[in-house]
Parts: sequence; C-alpha cells; structure tokens
Amino acid sequence: MHLPRATYRVQLHQDFNFQKLKAIISYLSRLGISTIYAAPFFKATPGSVHGYDVLNPLQINPEIGTLDEFREISRELKARNMQWIQDIVPNHMAFSSHNPWIYDVLEKGPHSQFYRFFDIDWLYPEEGFLGKLMVPTLGSPLDKVLEAGEIKLTWGDKGFSFAYYDHHFPANISSYALLITLASESLSKQNPEEQLVKEYFLLAKRVEDFVNALPAGEQAVEGWDTLKEELLTLSQKYQPVKQALAEVAKEISEDADQLKDLLQSQYFRLTHWKITEQQINYRRFFTVNDLICLNMQDQKVFDAYHQFIKTLVDEDLVQGLRVDHIDGLFDPSIYLERLRKLAGKDTYIVVEKILEGQEEMPTQWPIEGSSGYEYLALSNQLFTNPQGGAALLKEYQQLGQSADYESLVYRNKHFILKNRMAGELDNLFHLMQTLDIIPYQDTMDDPAKLKEALGQFMIAFPIYRVYANKLPFSEQDMLFIKNTFQSAEERAPELAPYFRQLHEIFNGVDDKDEESNQNKLYFNIRTQQFTGPLAAKGVEDTTFYQYFPLISLNEVGDSPEHLGMSAAIFHQRMLSRDLTVMNTTATHDTKRGEDARMRINVLSELPEQWGETFEKWQGLNKSFLTEANGKTMPGVNDEYFLYQTMIGTFPFHISPEEDNYAQRLEDYLLKAIREAKVHTNWAAPNEAYEKAFAQFAKHILEDKNFMSEFEDFAEDIARSGAVYSLAQTLLRLCVPGVPDTYQGTEFWDLSMVDPDNRRPVDYQARQDALDRMETSWKQQPISLVESLRSDLLNPEIKLFTLYQALKARQQYRPIFEEGSYVPVEVSPSFENHLLAFRRLTESAEALVVIPLNIHSLKTDQHFPLGKACWQEAELLGIAGNWQNVFTQQTMNFHQNATVAEILADFPVALFIKV
Repeated sequence: MHLPRATYRVQLHQDFNFQKLKAIISYLSRLGISTIYAAPFFKATPGSVHGYDVLNPLQINPEIGTLDEFREISRELKARNMQWIQDIVPNHMAFSSHNPWIYDVLEKGPHSQFYRFFDIDWLYPEEGFLGKLMVPTLGSPLDKVLEAGEIKLTWGDKGFSFAYYDHHFPANISSYALLITLASESLSKQNPEEQLVKEYFLLAKRVEDFVNALPAGEQAVEGWDTLKEELLTLSQKYQPVKQALAEVAKEISEDADQLKDLLQSQYFRLTHWKITEQQINYRRFFTVNDLICLNMQDQKVFDAYHQFIKTLVDEDLVQGLRVDHIDGLFDPSIYLERLRKLAGKDTYIVVEKILEGQEEMPTQWPIEGSSGYEYLALSNQLFTNPQGGAALLKEYQQLGQSADYESLVYRNKHFILKNRMAGELDNLFHLMQTLDIIPYQDTMDDPAKLKEALGQFMIAFPIYRVYANKLPFSEQDMLFIKNTFQSAEERAPELAPYFRQLHEIFNGVDDKDEESNQNKLYFNIRTQQFTGPLAAKGVEDTTFYQYFPLISLNEVGDSPEHLGMSAAIFHQRMLSRDLTVMNTTATHDTKRGEDARMRINVLSELPEQWGETFEKWQGLNKSFLTEANGKTMPGVNDEYFLYQTMIGTFPFHISPEEDNYAQRLEDYLLKAIREAKVHTNWAAPNEAYEKAFAQFAKHILEDKNFMSEFEDFAEDIARSGAVYSLAQTLLRLCVPGVPDTYQGTEFWDLSMVDPDNRRPVDYQARQDALDRMETSWKQQPISLVESLRSDLLNPEIKLFTLYQALKARQQYRPIFEEGSYVPVEVSPSFENHLLAFRRLTESAEALVVIPLNIHSLKTDQHFPLGKACWQEAELLGIAGNWQNVFTQQTMNFHQNATVAEILADFPVALFIKV
C-alpha cells in the first residue's frame, strides 16, 4: 500500500499548470510533503479553474500540460521518494457540446455508442421530449429566442450545427439528407465544374442512403464519421460546395418556422435554463445544469471512463485516487469494488464523503477511508468553547432568529425540493408508478399526496444516503429509514396513511415476488441518489447562509447545530480513528479559510463581550443602512454575518489594499446573500438589496471611527486565533491519519468561499521564508523561535510550525503511521484549557500539547506562555527525557511535567522521547 506520509492539495488549471507545479516540487519536498494530491487534471471546460467539469476523461487537459510532462514530473517525484494522488470524477461530466461523448449523443441519438452512458430519461413522458435530451441553455423560452433571431443554423468545420451564442449543437444525422438536398439546388445555380458536381452528388447519394438505412431502434452505427469527414473535406476542397452548404444554413436561419421545424427533429430540445427548476429529463450534479451525470453502474461506462485512469495507475504515474462525490453513484459499493480491482491492492483510495452526526464510513468499502471532512469538523468543534457556544446561541436568538436549526433545515430542504428539484421529485414519482410497486394503490385516490409524502421522506432523511444494494437491508439502514418516516410524520401528520404506504416500498425486506423485489430495490437505490443533493443544497448551500450563531461552524462536514466539543470527547474520537484516513482542515470546498475559522471560534470564549460589541457596532454604523419600502437594508442577520466574516478574514498581517480586501469582501457577500435565498437569489436577483449591502460594507471599511473600534477588538481576537491556528496545524499532523495541507495554507489562510479560496499562491514568498528559517535554525533554534513569536500575526510562524512537525513526522514515521493514540491527563483545573496526548510504538514515543480556551488566560504578551499563564498546571504520567521539536531543548520529567515549562517558549509543543 502506498500510504502517504503527508499530502499537499493543488488546484491545477491553465494559470497553475504542470510547469508551475514542477517548479515547486523541490520546495514541497523540503517542506516534508510526501505526496502531491491533485484536483482533476483531465480535459475540462475551457478556462476551468477546478477541473470537475470534465469534458474528456481520456486525456490530460491541454491547458494544464501533456502526458509526457506528467511523466517527467513523475520521474522527479520518484527521485525524491514522492507520490501522486489523483482526484477523479465518476459521477458527472460537463454537459457541453465540447464533450465528445455528449456531442456524439446529440448528433446520433440512439445510434451513438454513448447513448446510454448518461443518466437520461429518453422516455420522458412530457410532450415533446420523447427520445430527446433537454438542453437548458437558453436565456428565454425557445419561441422568444427564435423570434429574436438568437439561434442560427451554421456550416463549419464540424458540419451543420445550431449556434446559440457560444454554444454549438450538432444537427443530427437524419437532418443531413434534407440539408444536402437543399444545398444541391444552390450548387447547381453556381454552374460548377463537372467533376465537382459528380463528386458532390455521389457523396450526397451515399449520405441519403446512409440515412435511409438507419435502424429503427437503439443500435450504434458505424460509418457516419467517415462519411461526414468526406463531406467536410469536399467543402474545404471546393469553395462552391462550402458556399452552397453555408447558404442553405443561412436561408433556414432566416426562416423562424423552418428553423423551428428543423430543431424539433433533433435528438435534443433547447429550453430555457429555468425550466429545470420544475422539469428535467436527465440527472445533474446537485442543481447544476451544466453537469450531467453518468450511468457509472453500467460496466461498459465504467470501463470506458476509466481507461486512462487505469493507464496512469498501470504506469505507476499515480499511486492514489480520491473519488469525488461517491454518494451520487447508483451503487457506490459495486463501483468501489470495481475501482479496487482496476487500481490494485497497493493503490491508496479515499472517497469524498460527508458523514452526518455519528454516521460511520461503510465498512464493506475496499478503501482506506475518507478525504477528511469529518476530521475538519472534529478539529473545528474542539476549538469552540461549548459553554460559550450555548451563550452565543442565546445572543443570536435575541437578534430575531426564532426558528430552531432543525426547523430551518426542514424549511430549506422543502424549498429546494419544491422550487429547485421539483423535476427530480416528479421523475422519482413517475418511476414508482412505472415500476408498479405502489402497494394497495386502488385504495389511494390522491397521487399528489403520495408524491408529497415521498418528498417529505426525502426531506427528513438524516444523512446523505444509505448504501444497501440487496434485500434485506442491514439493521442500521432499516433503523435510518424507520426514523426518517417517524420524523417525516411528525412534520406532516396529515400524510400518515401515505407514509405507511411508502414504508412498504422502503421497508428493506424481501417480501414480494422476485420481480417486485428487484423493482422495489431499484427504486430504493434510485431515491438515494437524490437525498444527498437535496441535503447539500438545503443545508450547505442555503441554511449555512441563513443561520450563524458562530459562522465558523457553518462548514462542509460540520454543523452550527453543535456548538463546541470537550477535549475528552475529542480523545474518544481519536482513539477509534483509522491510521489511513485523511486529516484535512482546508479544501477547495470549505466555506472559509482554516485560520479564519480559528479566529471566529474565539468569539465562543467571550459571548457577552461579543454581544455588547455587536450592539455597539450596530449603533456606529446605523447611518450607513438603507431604508426602502419600510425595510432596512441590510437586515440585522446579514449585518451579524458581515462582522463575523470581517473578524475571520481581515488581513492584519498585510494592508487591506495589498490584499484587495474590499473587493473580495464585496464579491463574497454577494454570493452569500444569493445562496441564502432570503432577500435575493441567483435566479431572480434583488439588485436594490445587493447594492445596499455592498454599499454598507464599503462605507464601514472606509469609516475611520468604526475601523478603529473594529481593529482594537478584532486584532486581539486574531492573536488568540493565531495560537489556535498553530494548534490546529500541529494537531492535524500528529493525530491518527494522513495529514493534508491545502495549497498556500503554509501561511495564514483567511480566504472566503470559492473562488476566493482558489486564488494564486505566492510560492516564492514561502520558499524565501523557508530558506531564512533553515539558515536561522542551523545557527540558533531558540533565537528563531523568539523572533517568530515576537509577532504572532507574522504568517511565517505557521510555516515554521508546519515545517518542524512535518520534519518530525518524516524522521519518526513509525510513531505517526503506526503508533497508538494515548490521551494524557491534565491537572483538573486546566482540563478545559489543554489537550495533550502521546503517540507511541514499542520503541518510540511523541508527546503533543496544545492550548484550548486561552482568551481568559493570556498575559499582556498576548501569548499563552510560561507560568504567568499556566501557573501550576501539570501533565500527569509522562516521565522521561523529551526533546522539543520546536526549540531543540531537552527536558527531563519525573512522573509529572509542568505546563509552564513545556509551553515556556512556544504556544504549542511536540516532544520526541529520547
């Protein structure tokens, strides 16, 4: 097994390609990174900055580089004993005519070899969609678009296509018979030379014969690509042919009725993009129209999609795989079994999976674990004070937030299902009817209520999904389903008879004939493909922007429903944590930077002071509010959100101008309030509210009186937050699991949600800082430590913490990769202020000590250091000689050790027993 020692996540795209990555390999190796962990690098939509909109999984994105360049990088990595983990996207691809598989489907319909590759309902019952793929790209209904002349039939280097701005959709094979015949008339009028006429009409006859010979049903055909290429070559060879074909396209484009008739004969139907909120005939990623899902459960699709991935593994260019959105697949268990067989037993495989509450990763999956979101939540909760969190909730409720969290989640999931995923619900209900699995259907005379009950069941689902793929279901899965129905019935008791009816479908037992059982199982699994997207859109992309007693907890994998965790509970979770899973605290998907979260968490230690401060700031900035139609803009909830955001993200370490802070904040606030869907949204923006909020943020940033007050309060918070950031960094590297570092987070990560967290990284600054550190470390380690701690806001102190811990992890690998986790007892009066543990094997041992809840303990130095802070606090039962990784000092402890001595020179400690 290629178990990584420490991974480093990079986002590859045209502005950070293979050549730029190659330039930092030496730096990453020096830093102590063993494995590059790369975002999808397959050919994607032009200009893609994330890579999840894959156009072609069989080649590397040319904007990133070439296969030969990747092989060169692989050779350099191996020379440094480094590895590569590749993120793959089996759930979906870009829905674009640039996608060669989609293009083939649009052009050939049931005669395409990719006809069943995508999750499309070709028998969609709505009028006008039978045998057609909905293409929701239009800005208005089709008739209005045609009336405005915005769609044109064109002839180009790929043949006939329908152009709508930057979109080009191919005319289907059958259209060519008509279009070439029309072009024949135009060509005859040009009096072309005899040889040209002969060549053209012979080819036209072959095209006509090919079209007439097309089989009636689903059957892939060969020969069309060659025939079409001959036509394109003839067009390039003879200008009269090209002119005739282009003239036909132009004439049809100028006749709206004729153009509409031709469009209606295609294998697709162009629609207004908003139609998918209520009606859709393909499965998409969440509610993103431009990402179409695959039928990955089909072995042919799996084999075709993974050809290149297999090549990369077989050539040992890739030693690990990260599977994106595993919950979207029809049967994740079977998929992972196939992937393991393809990749082999030595390939490190993790999946992107959101675990809710006490949910655990399915034990039957042949993987090493998750990509780390559950660890992010544990770490985040650890640095939140539970008592202060409860007080913050009371403060927040006094602002007018009357709804409890569960009710808000219910309301938002209901909104998403009704207003954004109504088409998906309709499709599921139609599938239920088609499969003929509805029990005692004759006694239920209101199908609308049964569909509503199905929706309520999906809304009430407490986790993303279950993974049962055979009957009977496990006891755990049956319990989830039973509890879901109970919860749904509590919310909608009037639907009780319909829930009982549905429960017979979702009962998870083998209680009918074989065909009915298989249909029931299929429907169960199919429904689970949509409970996850509903949860993600209703919670992460809606509720998280509406409800925030402490916004740092509104995070992927975490929840604002839980406000803090004790050290004792954290220890319990680490005792059972696998050694092979990933530990991450920042990703491309996180809602805010890992260090921004640590700052905001400090508010949980001073809830009363924060409440008073918020009220004061409200008064100072009241004049910047906008009054319109009896409403105040922004609302108090959004103002609360803004101040917390600023506390987390304000760049005290550099000037706001250098950080482009005002513009970044404005962009983020716009995204936040549109995601919240309260005062504005993406589908129908409220420009007045958006402008008022942007102006409010601009005014307070420019107001010297407020900013003086803000900086006095927030800078003190930032210093405590910086200590937690160092603790968070050390913890990630020392608890069980594989530590992952997100690009650029060697320095302070005060980013906001994407795309802000994907900004360019200044690697030269980081390399220069590392050079200075290495030089100073060789001369006088303690002097370097003293210099770094002289300014806790200096981002180099975080790089130092990361670097020293990674070096220790590299030097003492068995401790961290094999060692057990043993909590260390702390003096009772300080048990809420410290977390300490050992990692040990039979022959080696490490000790980790980090501070918690320090704001009330800090001295005038702003550091939780020495006796002034830690008084008589002790760690119990750690006798022996220990060397401090951060200072190189050696200490001898008898049975117990004073924390004042352990944390005398640096805010966190990592010792190796010597």
